[in-house]
Parts: sequence; C-alpha cells; structure tokens
Amino acid sequence: MTSVPTTADAVPARGPRCHCGATITHTPGKRPKVYCSPRCRMAAKRAIARGAALPTTTAEARPAEAKANRRLGTTGETTTRAGQSPVPAAGEAKADTTGTRSRDGRWTLREGLQRVTADKGLKGCGRSAIAGGVGVVLNGQTAHLSGVATCGKIHLCPVCSAKIRAARSEEIDTVTGAWQAAGHGLAMMTLTLRHYRRMPLGTTRKRERGGLVGVQHDAWITAFGARAGKMWQRLQTEHGIVGYVRVWECTVGPDHGWHPHFHVLLFTSRPWTRDRADAFEAAARARWVRSVERAGGYRPNDRGVKVDVPRPEDAQQFSRYLFKNQDGKARFEKWTPGAELARADLKTGRRAARMPFEVAEGAAAGLADDVPLWHEYEYAAHGIRAAYWSNGLRALLAELVELDDRTDEEIAAEEIGGDGVALIPAETWHSHVVRHRGRSLDLIRAAESGGVPAVRALVAEWGLVWGRDVLPAPDPDDDQTA
Repeated sequence: MTSVPTTADAVPARGPRCHCGATITHTPGKRPKVYCSPRCRMAAKRAIARGAALPTTTAEARPAEAKANRRLGTTGETTTRAGQSPVPAAGEAKADTTGTRSRDGRWTLREGLQRVTADKGLKGCGRSAIAGGVGVVLNGQTAHLSGVATCGKIHLCPVCSAKIRAARSEEIDTVTGAWQAAGHGLAMMTLTLRHYRRMPLGTTRKRERGGLVGVQHDAWITAFGARAGKMWQRLQTEHGIVGYVRVWECTVGPDHGWHPHFHVLLFTSRPWTRDRADAFEAAARARWVRSVERAGGYRPNDRGVKVDVPRPEDAQQFSRYLFKNQDGKARFEKWTPGAELARADLKTGRRAARMPFEVAEGAAAGLADDVPLWHEYEYAAHGIRAAYWSNGLRALLAELVELDDRTDEEIAAEEIGGDGVALIPAETWHSHVVRHRGRSLDLIRAAESGGVPAVRALVAEWGLVWGRDVLPAPDPDDDQTA
C-alpha cells in the first residue's frame, strides 16, 4: 500500500484513506474522519492493544510511536498544533515560509486557496471585475490592480489580511504610545484553554455553536463580557482598568490539536507593578477557570491565564513574549504591541505549531492532511471578531489621537492610486487572465519592471492584441471638460 504523500510533488488523485484501503470522505466544517467504519475503528483499537500498526488521522497505518514528553500547551508560550501534517524531527529546521510574507507570496497563496476554499468571498477576491474592466496602475515602483473585488476576510485571505492587519497594527501602536505618554499603563492578558488532539475547533454559528471556539467565547462572556456581572466591574475598578482590546488568535499542532486563544490588551489608569499584575492575574484566573468549566471545557491549569506588564525602562515595549520575533525569541527591537495583537499574518508557530496561513500553504498545494484542516479552520473562523474594543474605549482614546474608523472591507478595498498602464475589459479579464493561474501577478510584475512596453509584450505572448483585447489606460486629461 502506498502512503499518502506529504509533498506537493505527488498529490494523490483521491482523498485520504483508512488503514484498510477505503477512501475517507470529508465533509467541510466537520471533524475529519479517521476510519471508514466502526469496524475499522475497533480493529485499530485491537492493533493498538497488541502494539501493532496505529492508523494516523488521514494517512496509512504506521507503527505506534512512544508519546513525546511534552507539556500540555495552555499558554501563549507553549502553543501547539494539530498532528495532521508531517512536522520536522528533533533538531530539524522548520520549512522556510518567508516567501508567503511577501506580496508575490500572498498573491500566489490566495490563488492556490481559491481552488480549495468553500468561502464564496475568498473565491472572488482579486478575480471578479466590479466594473467594465480592470486597470493596471503603477504608483512609483509598485503596481496594483484597480476595479477588482476584495473580500476583506481577515482570517482567510492572505492578501486582505495583510492590508487590514497592517492598518490595525499601526493604530494600536499609535494609541498605546499616546496612552503611555499621558502617564497611564498597559498590560497584556493571555487566555488559553486545555486542548487535546481529537477536539474539534468548532464554530460560533447559531444553532451550531460548539467545539473549542464555542467554549472559548462562552467562557469569555461569563468571565469578562456581557454576562460577567458586578464582580467583574468591581475588579476593573479596583485595578484601574479603563478598557481593553481583545484579539483572537489560533494555532494548530500535532500533539494537542487546535489552540485558539485570546490576547487582551488592558488599558489601566496607572502603570501596574508586578505585584499588582500578580493580584489581578490570580483574580482573573479564578474567573476564567470557573467560566471555562461552566461552558463545557476542561479545567485550565495555572498557566491558562498569563498577565504581562511593561518593564520600567521600556516605555512602549512589553515583556519577552509580547516582543517575540518570528523565531519565537525575544527581540525587543523588532516586535511591538501592535504587531503582537494584529500581525498574525506575519507570525509563524512556535516549536511545532503552525499559524493558519502555514496550514493554508499545504492546503493550496493539495496536501491530503492540510486540506481538511483548512476547511475546518475557515468554517470555525466565520463570524469571529479579529479585534474587539470594549465599550467607550475608542471614544476615550480619540481624545488623545486620531483613530482609524475604516471597516476591514474599506481597508481591503482601498486603492492607492497612480498612473494607469493598461485597461483590460471585463470579457478579456475573465476569459484570458483569471482562468490562467499566475497571470494577474504577471501583469503587476511586468508593469513594475518595464511599464507599458513590458505589459504590451506580455499580452502579446498570451496571444492578445494591444488596442483591441487590452487597451491603453485612458488619459486623465480626457475626462476634463473644456
């Protein structure tokens, strides 16, 4: 029997298989199946009992392995990822994913995801012409497309996510700097759940609420949200908490599965000492543990709540966790509160953990292990706020700095302007550009490398006629009336 391939060079024609050889059919939005029938599940249990082959979640049976001696990941420092795709062995370097953080890498990843996604908005992002044609525009040394639809999906779209998170990160850095300059304080609280490999990520959709994200959001509501009660209000008053920004983040790992968690940036009337932060952490932990259990989750351990405060010598910098760089190390000069809160698109998972867009890379490549993982994530992420501001906080901060009141959709759709290079009629766009993978990015690269002559040469290679299939950009002066 041939194992399910784990590289993009050899993708099976059919889906994942049970250890008996039968094809396993996965339903998007539901937990991936491991066995094709109850009979195979019982056979696997008997094999485990006698130390024989152990089926993996979506691949061929393999010998049982000793469980790694790892701690259960329940804090932001020990995030872990679900074991569906192969991970590097001990001492082996993780795959380089820096390419997906570039503009070209994000465009390529979005194009690949559009072949596997079930989300309609993501499918049409950067593909659907919203007017009579699509323009190629050059602004300085950077080109972009105008007249195409954008989805504004911060959790799902690598292109829109980069735009939105960059704007949100800049806003958070601005307000935190102004807040501290006014003599106030900041603290960061991280809230995590106890999670295991087989636990589904779930969803917050109506009549389907459940899984880890269901427990996470229900616990938040009763511990710190709308149904927290007077005790939470008194706790805020006692510690001088004026408001907060709550950010949702999720990783996935091979040992303990999905790991959704909250980062909560607390705005305090005065800077906290470590003793004050410890006192608040103890009170918050008691509330979080009780609320998680009431929501149906496993009882978090002592590290399920973690509170960090700035060091006295670092006016706008947090502790090592808040300033971790992409390799997970403390890099105080390269990581800011805004980046920690908003730039999940730039993060890579620590240790063996992966961020969602790292899973997306495997799904876009057609890896059998990552496609169902991505489907589960995109179904779970629907309706989850990336960032939530407490009531009244934005109005208070608006007295100090100018805030960005644009919606995510407005940020994603914003065009930076520039000089027109070419105009592609909608018919040509849909029949000769969108249908061919990579052509929209080729247009941008051509415009950046050689302007109009390079774009003309490119469309000629495609068998199109300049002036008929692809038009010169209209002269802005022609729109002015005499």
